[in-house]
Amino acid sequence: MESLGKLGLDWIHLVAQIVNFGIIAWIIWRFLLKRMVATMNERRQKIAQGLADAEHARESLAQAEREREKILQEASAESYRILQAAREEAERLRAAALERAGKDAERLIEDARGVISLERADMEKTVQGLSLRLSGRILEKVVGDLFGAQESASIVARGLQRIEAASAEAIAAETGNRRA
Repeated sequence: MESLGKLGLDWIHLVAQIVNFGIIAWIIWRFLLKRMVATMNERRQKIAQGLADAEHARESLAQAEREREKILQEASAESYRILQAAREEAERLRAAALERAGKDAERLIEDARGVISLERADMEKTVQGLSLRLSGRILEKVVGDLFGAQESASIVARGLQRIEAASAEAIAAETGNRRA
């Protein structure tokens, strides 16, 4: 105990800092991380649904292909002319179905990417705002105990400006990296 005092550590302040840290960690876990995890799970489910829809479209295309083969086998018993006409029609339908299925799958994937991009941007803005408010509160707590009210307000204001500037630079850099 005395050896900590010789090092300039005060037990009361040390315990108070540990308790404050525990409270802040709990608040972050309770109000920030759980929401982020829930949001990420929800988005993961939407992506999985989009992929399942694309798989369903592929299965429908495969089913259409199987049905086409069955129709062609039944038509071959009638005559060569009817068979040739059926093949031409089936090929046209297959190409149209492939084109539609391809376009549908591409549209679903693009829609999912767009939704993911928008939701990610919204989440980043939300997290940035929460982080900035939490940083401000932490800074106010830490500085409030060390300085007077006027000095504390000035230090907190400068700190928040620096945090906002650094956050804006990080977001701009991240946006630039995603576009490249």
